Amino acid sequence: MQLSQMWREHLQAGCPPEVRGLSIAGTAARELDAEITACVSACVTHTLKMDTRIERRLQDIAHALENFQDQGTPEIAAYCTRLNKLVSAVLVNAGPMAEAANNNDKLESTGEMVRPRMKRRQ
Repeated sequence: MQLSQMWREHLQAGCPPEVRGLSIAGTAARELDAEITACVSACVTHTLKMDTRIERRLQDIAHALENFQDQGTPEIAAYCTRLNKLVSAVLVNAGPMAEAANNNDKLESTGEMVRPRMKRRQ
């Protein structure tokens, strides 16, 4: 399933009232949802610049969400599962492997090696 479709489904499902007051990965659930939404939006629009800080934060969030998937009500578990799928998709789509694949595509299309984010001298 594509990231944009998962995102739409998550937005349609909404945030269950049971998550009020819940803290996940050191952040209030609703604020965490907004943080993940910002990352998903940036990933979908290809503007996310994944660095080690963002990657580490997303991995911490994914780990915390895994813990919540087995706790609480079925609504909280479903909500955390959806969020975790989004986080995992962002890590896959914007992580170092995705960037390497994009660079390989550039290499194959031009036949030349070009460093990412560097202008070629003329």
